Amino acid sequence: MRIHTLRGAKLEESVLGASCSRARPFVRVLEEGLEAAALGVRASAGAIFIGEGADVLLCVAAFGPEAKHVLEHGQPFNRALAKRALARLLPLVVSGSDPDPQFRSGSSRRTKHAVIGRLHDGDQNLGLLQLINPKGRFSEHEAQLIAGLSRYITTSLIQTMSLRKQELLAAHDPLTGLRNIRELNSELTRAVTSARRAERDMALMFVDVDHLKKVNSKLGHAAGSEALKRTGRALDEAAAGIGSVFRFGGDEFVVVQRHASKESARALADHLRSHVAASTAGPMRPDGVLPKITVSVGVATLSGLRRRNGRPRRDLRARLMMTADRALFRAKAAGRNRVVLATGRDDRL
Repeated sequence: MRIHTLRGAKLEESVLGASCSRARPFVRVLEEGLEAAALGVRASAGAIFIGEGADVLLCVAAFGPEAKHVLEHGQPFNRALAKRALARLLPLVVSGSDPDPQFRSGSSRRTKHAVIGRLHDGDQNLGLLQLINPKGRFSEHEAQLIAGLSRYITTSLIQTMSLRKQELLAAHDPLTGLRNIRELNSELTRAVTSARRAERDMALMFVDVDHLKKVNSKLGHAAGSEALKRTGRALDEAAAGIGSVFRFGGDEFVVVQRHASKESARALADHLRSHVAASTAGPMRPDGVLPKITVSVGVATLSGLRRRNGRPRRDLRARLMMTADRALFRAKAAGRNRVVLATGRDDRL
């Protein structure tokens, strides 16, 4: 038996961000749950649909002669049956007199018998488990078996999605929603390794919010938090498709540009600075107005680090961070709201 499942971006859209390698536990739940159900009732085809209502159900796993078509179509072929099944506590057993639940119109195949079990967490619908065409009719015992397997699949899905949520929370800054310093360390290691292997340049930028303490003292800490949220959002917008933005801590952010030259890094840093200034001011809830926020930016490139005997020094990740931070210090000392590109003098012990 071969079970087909959604992968990558499509799976990410349907199950709370479970994408790429992080989706593997979820895929395993789908495959094992559907296989156990199929073997338990000797079904010849089946599918799992995820969603809270009949109109938003999405097929995430299927097996049988038209499994790929079911996945591509996404929605159940018979929404009326799906709606009935989602409204029941016990699985819905239907005969061939009902429209086919898993074969498209015009197919040479027909549904003789089907059982559709509701996946739910209390009153909240999570989806449906659908099995069709056993060797005989679905017995009452097999309907009860499907009810038990639906609970097993539901529990496994909830646990897997809960773990994924915890991973997302652990990887993101709770105030701005940007990835945090732990994620920055991983990304920077990958970026430096990739750049050296491909013999190309990359850049790292330290971004500091200017005069955040004045905002806190004059308008309150809620305004300071709002300033950080708006700054993070503006940086993320400006760097979209070019760089990755991280919350470093306090009033500092870091941007990693994987493909860069000194000129393109300077251009991105200027764009970050101007976009923050242009998009952060405005009314706050429940009242008050946030003034224009500006940032200072220190930029370091891999090619700008000092070399010893014609070779780059070790600890490139730490040196990029340190060099960009020193360039940032010079930007603040020069009056803030500006970009400073690091030089070899900033790369020192």
